[in-house]
Amino acid sequence: MHVGYVAHALLLVLILGTANSVDAAVVETRRSSSSCQPFESSFLASDLSRYDDTSFRVVSPPGSVVTSSRGLELYLEKPRGLVHTKDGVNDVVAEGATVNSTFTMLYGKVTIEITAPTVPGVVTAAVMISDDIDHDEIDVELLGGDPSHWQSNIFMTSPHDQQPLWGVFGEIEDYTKRGTVDETHRYTVDWNANRIVWSVDETEMRTLRREDTRINGTLHYPSHPARIQLGIWDASNPAGTSEWAKGPIDWTSAPHRMSAAFKSLKIECPY
Repeated sequence: MHVGYVAHALLLVLILGTANSVDAAVVETRRSSSSCQPFESSFLASDLSRYDDTSFRVVSPPGSVVTSSRGLELYLEKPRGLVHTKDGVNDVVAEGATVNSTFTMLYGKVTIEITAPTVPGVVTAAVMISDDIDHDEIDVELLGGDPSHWQSNIFMTSPHDQQPLWGVFGEIEDYTKRGTVDETHRYTVDWNANRIVWSVDETEMRTLRREDTRINGTLHYPSHPARIQLGIWDASNPAGTSEWAKGPIDWTSAPHRMSAAFKSLKIECPY
């Protein structure tokens, strides 16, 4: 297992998962947590707030999320003061942006249009994560430092594991027609009880079957109701995370403010 993937996955859980845990404690699930309901959003201002009365809830600081003609824009801004780089990490990490759905779903097909920055050390993520103690995850991650690829991954804990299996099920995916993360692409996660299919622009790139997730005699297949999290974050620390993300961010050349755009989201329920 690559140490960079281990560290990055842990940081992703701390950044997105912590927000999810807080959100779960205060947000009532607005739909049945045991089913899928068709849904579409182009991320209008009326679709999100800081409360539980909209489809999406902002859980990052004021000003970090806006709606525009590009859809939902999540911002990452340079930290205040000086940022020092040593041994491949920054001593200060920028605070990114996170949006959680206020509903959950169990199985279904989720398609999200995303445009991400191509700055090394910046990660844009669309994550399906459960409120269950196991924190099942299904991930799509776009690394600014590897603009010609995107990454797919799952995660689930088990009491039989001696250590968390961060990155064990991760895979680097290609684009069709030599695409890049700063172009708008449609990423699809098609999830049922037996397999997960990741696609980009309607082209299937990866299939992970339930039986292929068995490690230490236990299946590690996501099987709990999950909410959708959208985020942009600074992967400049710790060292393993920074290495994985091709960081750290060089704030002497990077834009002071960067954004990831989520143009639309569609949920289909074929199962």
